[in-house]
Amino acid sequence: MAIRRVAAVVLFGWLAFACSGSPLQPRDAPMTLGVWTDGSVCLTVGTEACEVTAGCGHGQFPRPIVRADGTFEADGTYRIEVGPVGIDPAPPARFSGVVAGSKLTLKVVPTGSGLAPATYTMRPASVPGCPRCV
Repeated sequence: MAIRRVAAVVLFGWLAFACSGSPLQPRDAPMTLGVWTDGSVCLTVGTEACEVTAGCGHGQFPRPIVRADGTFEADGTYRIEVGPVGIDPAPPARFSGVVAGSKLTLKVVPTGSGLAPATYTMRPASVPGCPRCV
């Protein structure tokens, strides 16, 4: 009988510890794979990296971890690509944003390139693919 009590107490303690968080509670997690767009700007989230296109602007950054509050930050690169693309590395940029339900706000802050910061608001794409610079 004593062994059963000890086993019950151990099992109860283990369950209490395992259930200390709610499965519905937001947690830090990699950004969800997929495509976000507003029709003119597009963010493609891949398993390793993200690509953003905004007109003839093109940026890349590692797939970020979205914090429990929906915010994220990542360092990457961003440049305008018109005509032949240079072989020089793209200038650095800082990407940050917030995911709130089905809305993503992305801020791009290019550094050292003379480009102005920009903020875009996007929703999940209903059709895959991104607009191209023409």
